[in-house]
Amino acid sequence: MNSVDEIIELYRKDVDVTLIEESLRLTPEERVRRAEDFGFFLEEIRAAKANQK
Repeated sequence: MNSVDEIIELYRKDVDVTLIEESLRLTPEERVRRAEDFGFFLEEIRAAKANQK
């Protein structure tokens, strides 16, 4: 095994494949919607943090 393969194996043990499989079951539109929802969530978190200062 070369060093690249060893590095890949080190990272692979920490990857939750069930999340990847779940995402692949979604339609492209559903994936876009999830990404948009996450973006809106981040905006809300940033706004809340800014209001605390």
